[in-house]
Amino acid sequence: MKKSLAMLWGLPVVAGMLIAGCTKDSGGPVTDAPPAGVTNETEAIQSMAASDEFVQNEEVTMADQDMETMDYGTFGKIDAAVTPLRWGRFVTSVTTTVTTTVQTGDTIAIANVVKLIAGSLKVRAVTGAGDTVTLTKPFTDRAVRNVIFKRVGFGLERFWKNWVPVATSLVDGGTNPPPAGSSLDITKVEMFLPTGDTITVTDPVNYYLRYRWLKLFAGGRKDLPELAAGDRIRMRVTLVSESPDSDIVVLRYGVGPFHRRRVHMTMISEVQNPNNTFTREYELAWFVHFHRGFFHAGVDAITRGTLFDDAAPYSVSWWGVPYRVY
Repeated sequence: MKKSLAMLWGLPVVAGMLIAGCTKDSGGPVTDAPPAGVTNETEAIQSMAASDEFVQNEEVTMADQDMETMDYGTFGKIDAAVTPLRWGRFVTSVTTTVTTTVQTGDTIAIANVVKLIAGSLKVRAVTGAGDTVTLTKPFTDRAVRNVIFKRVGFGLERFWKNWVPVATSLVDGGTNPPPAGSSLDITKVEMFLPTGDTITVTDPVNYYLRYRWLKLFAGGRKDLPELAAGDRIRMRVTLVSESPDSDIVVLRYGVGPFHRRRVHMTMISEVQNPNNTFTREYELAWFVHFHRGFFHAGVDAITRGTLFDDAAPYSVSWWGVPYRVY
C-alpha cells in the first residue's frame, strides 16, 4: 500500500469502493458538555476526527451489502481455478487510531486517522467441474487519511468547541501487509469535473479537499468537488501490479439500494516495467446519483487471482475521493 496509509476499509480507501452518504452542517447541536471521555483539546480533535462524516463512511464505501453480480462488465478469459458469479467484501470489525499534530502558530491541527479493517471476501463461483461454491478469504485492510482542523476559539469552559474540521485528504487503503509476489498499488487518480477542472492525486494522504470555510493553508489543494445530480464525471486510475494478469478495477459510488453502484472500469493501457511489474491505466465515465449528501468515490483495485483463483491471496489497493452532491 502506498505511503504508509494507515478504506477505504478506506480510508479512504477506500472503503464500498459501496458508498454511504451523510448530512453535514456547519456546527451540529450546541451542548455545554464535552463528548464522553474528552477532557482536553487534543482529545476533542481526536473525537471529532473519528466521528467526521467522511471518516465514518469510508469503510462503508468499500464494503458490500451482499455478494453482487458482475453485471457491470466482463473480465475475459483466464486459466484459473474458478469463474466468479457474485462477490462481496464484508467488514466485521474496525479499529481506529487517531494521532494529532498542532502546527506552528496554534491555528491548524492535523489529525492522522488510521483504521485496521477486518472482514472476509466472499465469492460465489463455478469450479472447473461445474460445481457452484462459495469461497471465503479473510482480510485485514489498512486505511489512512488526514483531517485538517482550524482553531476558532481559545475558551477554557467549552474547550471542545475550539477546533472545527475544515478539510480532508483522500483515503488510502489496501491489504495489510501486501502479499509478496501479487501486490498492487494505486499510484494516481484523476477526476475530471463538469467545470473543466481536474483533480489529480499522486499522494492521497497529503492532498486536501476543503469542505468548510478556510483560507488557503500550507499544503492546501482544492475545494471539495460539489456535484449536481446527473453530472457526468470521468475517472482515471493508474496502478502498478506484480500480476501478469490484468487486474480488476471497480468504481464504488452512490448510496442505498437504488443509488449504490459498483461499476467495472475499462483498462486503456498497459506497460511492462523493467522489474517485471506492470503499469496499467483504467478509465470510466459515470453519472452522479440523485441523492444529496457527502460521499466517497471509491476506486477499488483487485488482483485477478483474488476473485478467480481460490488458492491466490487476497490483494487489493483502494483510494477514496470525497465529494458532495447538492
